[in-house]
Amino acid sequence: MDDNRAAAQENVSALYVPAAYRAEDPVQIVRSYPFAQLISEGLHATATPLLLDEQDGEMNMVGHISRANPHAAELQKSQDVLAIFTGPHSYISPRSYLERPSVPTWNYVLAHVRGHLVPVTNPDEVLAILHKSVEHFEAGDPSRWQMEDAPPGKVDSLLGGIVTFRIKVTSIAGATKLSQIQPAGDRSRIVDELLRCPQTQDLGHIMRDYYADRCDANG
Repeated sequence: MDDNRAAAQENVSALYVPAAYRAEDPVQIVRSYPFAQLISEGLHATATPLLLDEQDGEMNMVGHISRANPHAAELQKSQDVLAIFTGPHSYISPRSYLERPSVPTWNYVLAHVRGHLVPVTNPDEVLAILHKSVEHFEAGDPSRWQMEDAPPGKVDSLLGGIVTFRIKVTSIAGATKLSQIQPAGDRSRIVDELLRCPQTQDLGHIMRDYYADRCDANG
């Protein structure tokens, strides 16, 4: 991990995370679940994809929202912001707690990114951010769509309808609450319960892989 990323992850005081649940790699959470809640001064909030953009040793995020969104007026000035990235989550029933009976709880994956938002107004830089977004989300698809595939004039007309920005990241903190404090047998039952339901299978796979990796590391 480079010094810039390490420094950003050291400042975790703004997010309450018990030590057992502290994410080992919150940057990976941000990369895996880029659809965030962007919160700025005055408690304005907008759901929007945000992408990490690491250049010259500096960690940034880039994104845009519709200019028609009332939040856009706030994002046209520099300010401190918080972005919340939420991965899979689920209610955990006490039915699974046989070795150590307990009460209902919730397992989840999330990350908080704090930083200083700077509006981007240069047309070339705005286009570069849009290209980055398209290339990121279309990656891996052999028939992926490109900006050049847009109808004539569509991109140019879009530019006037969005507010684009860069966030200079000051801290990243994350949580992976995966029943770490529960006995192994109870954790196994929780995984089985999660994998049975289509709506919670993603979290079940995360838990299964999390503990499988630890078994491998321990031999």
